[in-house]
Amino acid sequence: MLMSTTRSAGQQRGFRTFLDGIWASVPTPFRADGALDLAGVEHNARRFHGDIGLDGIFCNGLIAEQWSLTTDERKHVLETTLASAGGMKVGVVVNAQSLAETIDLAKHAAGIDAHHIVLMRPAGLTQDDDVERYIRAVAEASSAPIVMFDGGAQTGGLSAAMLARLADDGQIRGVKCTRGGDAAEVLRAACAADIAIVDPYESHWLGNLLRFDLRALYADPEPYLFQTPGRRMIADYFTAYENGDLGEAARLFRALEPIRSLYFRWIMAPLQGGRPVNAVLKRWFGHMGYAAGPVRAPLAPLSDETARCFDAELRAAFRQVFGADSVLPAMDGVAWKS
Repeated sequence: MLMSTTRSAGQQRGFRTFLDGIWASVPTPFRADGALDLAGVEHNARRFHGDIGLDGIFCNGLIAEQWSLTTDERKHVLETTLASAGGMKVGVVVNAQSLAETIDLAKHAAGIDAHHIVLMRPAGLTQDDDVERYIRAVAEASSAPIVMFDGGAQTGGLSAAMLARLADDGQIRGVKCTRGGDAAEVLRAACAADIAIVDPYESHWLGNLLRFDLRALYADPEPYLFQTPGRRMIADYFTAYENGDLGEAARLFRALEPIRSLYFRWIMAPLQGGRPVNAVLKRWFGHMGYAAGPVRAPLAPLSDETARCFDAELRAAFRQVFGADSVLPAMDGVAWKS
């Protein structure tokens, strides 16, 4: 099995991390009137675990329309998710407007046994020493393991030197690096401590498995947008890899390309261009049979024309992958109403 030649044997073993498995960042469902849909949160959590077999999810992030959630709503989402998760691990983004609110959310997460908390660069802080003090303050106040979100231009990047200091001091347990495989490898080279440094893009995962034996897919929405209860192709190519059948892993990975291409056109490309994608993501999410609901203001819903165009491309992509008779769980109507 291929491993990175830039790391020691001990560091290579460190790739077996507490984030191993298939994870996804999940949306927040709202009712038609914009109110939080906690029954929908419960329904979705049960499906993520029971139907798709995810190892973990993380809530209250950018995909979850974090900016629209009150502190109480964020706590209710986490509590409901944890109560419905079965054996699935649950992480949560805890950044808030103030350090005090962030610490409050971090303590709440630790107190109800969230698997870990996620921190992004706090808004308004541009200097590494200020950001580092912020992270250390949260780490001191909460016992929950911390995963840093290194989002590059999207949320403000984090320096490798600062992350290495925090890792070496035991302040953080992982980094979600959205800046690509090479940027993640720079972080691995900088960190003497063995922490989980993960690349969230499903399109990179087979390469990361082959190059690094990196068994954590700490993904965005791909695992629940690409897979159905009877057709878990991401899980299947990972199983083939684990069994040493690299040819089958490559075949299954390649077979997902029509859906992956659709995802890039409708979600990744606009996101990389700085445009919000929550409305189209929620439409896709709803078609997969999950509780979704509308986006919250100031985000706008899809126009009827855009929705029709997306639906047609979604049907075509799934039929390419799963056959001409393929039907999405809720393509012809809303499967979930709270």
